[in-house]
Amino acid sequence: MNPARTVKVSNIPDKLFGRLTGLTRLGDGSHFITQSHSNYLVIVRTVTTPTGDWHVVATRDQRLTALVVENVTRVLILGAVVLLIGFGLASWLLTTAALRPVARMRQRAETLRASGSSEPLPVGPARDELAALALTLNDFIASVRETSAREKQMVSDASHELRTPIALLKIQLELAHLSDGNASALSRDLQLAESSVDRLSRLATNLLTLSTLEAGHETQFTPGKSLVVEFVAASDRARLLALDKAITVEFDVDEAIDNLSFPISATHFAQVIDNLISNALRAAPESGEIRARLQQDQNGLRLSVEDTGPGMAEEFISIAFDRFTRPDAQRGGTGGSGLGLSIVSAIVSRANGTVHLENQPQGGFTVTVTIPYLAILLESSLRRHAKSFCERF
Repeated sequence: MNPARTVKVSNIPDKLFGRLTGLTRLGDGSHFITQSHSNYLVIVRTVTTPTGDWHVVATRDQRLTALVVENVTRVLILGAVVLLIGFGLASWLLTTAALRPVARMRQRAETLRASGSSEPLPVGPARDELAALALTLNDFIASVRETSAREKQMVSDASHELRTPIALLKIQLELAHLSDGNASALSRDLQLAESSVDRLSRLATNLLTLSTLEAGHETQFTPGKSLVVEFVAASDRARLLALDKAITVEFDVDEAIDNLSFPISATHFAQVIDNLISNALRAAPESGEIRARLQQDQNGLRLSVEDTGPGMAEEFISIAFDRFTRPDAQRGGTGGSGLGLSIVSAIVSRANGTVHLENQPQGGFTVTVTIPYLAILLESSLRRHAKSFCERF
């Protein structure tokens, strides 16, 4: 609109054309007005020229803006839905591909379980988390199978060993009934029955001890001086038991080194000594000799028990630690349950030690037990963990 208030050019809506003069009076800037139930944005600018002030008026229907915003919103929503569906599909495909080896492993495990096979789960060539999981599961499965087999074997062996003394006890009690009226015969039958009960009690106690050891309870660490006390106490018990056969029992002990602890409880250490001495007493002849020695040094604890008996057959040494195995009668193969050396082996193994059986060239038999002390045990454990870490990574 020129200074003469004449409209030179106009493209504003007809609804606002009649109000053009009034719009120029709104002043420069943006204004919102309503005309015939429609909202408009009106922008007014005044341009000063030598001939006077020109007024430039621009209008826009807000309905068009709303329509544009609505269309843009619709497009954004549609794009977000498409993007979400695409992301979900991609995630499903990636997850399926990543879990496919796990599914194959599960199917393989189901097949092995159904067939009762003892084969391990397959381990892929890649050194990734899945391979580590397969190795861990294989170790766990092997441990469970070993435990199950050991329990089955123990039940089978125990059933076999219990059958004989129970049958013998039944016969002895029946004989006691038949000896009614004969006091001396009845007393003799009852004494035999008591012996059978004692044997059953010892067998049950030994089986319970083995079961407890294999359950893997927390290891106790005992100072070396406490083990020396148990060794001295065991010597007193051994000398009392040796009186019946007039066997000479000698115990030698070195002075304990301060600040040394060993991964074995005093009670278990006493069991080791008593079992080894008991075996030696059965093997040693009348007026024989037994020598036990306890040493402690920087290499650990060393317990040796030597007897002057006939020794042990070389072919039996390899199975001497198996349950319910007994040597021939030459080495006192009667009277025991065949669990003594098994208990010794289980106790020493829990203490990360070793048991060595050896026939002496000049005659006699020696059992040597070696147990590391705490510092050596920790150093060995650190080396094993470092080796395992290096092999994995």
